[in-house]
Amino acid sequence: MTNNVDLTIPAKRYFTLDELCRLLQIEPEGFARWQHDHGVVVGYGGERYTRLDVVKLLKLKSTFAPYAEGAESGSDGNRPVTVQEIGDGLKELLADLDKELC
Repeated sequence: MTNNVDLTIPAKRYFTLDELCRLLQIEPEGFARWQHDHGVVVGYGGERYTRLDVVKLLKLKSTFAPYAEGAESGSDGNRPVTVQEIGDGLKELLADLDKELC
């Protein structure tokens, strides 16, 4: 039976958050958001992760795409909205309300 996990995991029993994130190619903040959004707590709640945690997370690596550094989309898969776009949307909404009320 073959294993789809990259076998370049260092021969260590425990990993720090930085080591884990380096292997997963994700920033610690993105990893924290991923855990929060998915309701998952990996590891011992601190900066200690087991080798098994690393293996499991490498199998889930494809789910980290929206959380990766430089990703063009938010946690919901949509592109983040700029302040200008929000302002324009509010102006349109107010104009539509004015039309309806007059």
